[in-house]
Amino acid sequence: MATVNGNIKDILGASFSGKFPQLIFTLNAPQMKENGVIFPQEPVIITPAASGLWTGDLASTVDMLGDAWYTLQIRWVKSVVPRTFGGFNFPDWQVQVPLTGGALSDLLGRPPKNTRMVYVSLTPPDSPRPFTLWLKDDPSDPANPLNTGNLYEWSKS
Repeated sequence: MATVNGNIKDILGASFSGKFPQLIFTLNAPQMKENGVIFPQEPVIITPAASGLWTGDLASTVDMLGDAWYTLQIRWVKSVVPRTFGGFNFPDWQVQVPLTGGALSDLLGRPPKNTRMVYVSLTPPDSPRPFTLWLKDDPSDPANPLNTGNLYEWSKS
């Protein structure tokens, strides 16, 4: 197993006061390693400390036979008894875990898969996902005569 760690804060950068966040990692599909070990899509739930710091063990994905990564769901519980949920987040991240593990921020698939990312370039992005934004401008030269200032959005196909 590889140890993955990170920190979670509320929108103001503080610890979740009165709420109890959980990180839920799930493989993108059932996977297998060369030694014949099968890994189902059973979620791994990690509960951070009150400070927001967390550490958890995940199976490394770089040595799986298929194209493997984890998805992440963030859930926070408002009260334990009775159990009520405060919300869910489903970031569109591909978490690829090396044999050595590491900080979550270093394990996100590249390029980032944020569908609301705005590409700023004179040429459109290669193979954009639906709803990707492209601003046709030169990021290094605002005075470039080729700048149009046009913002394009790829539609769902």
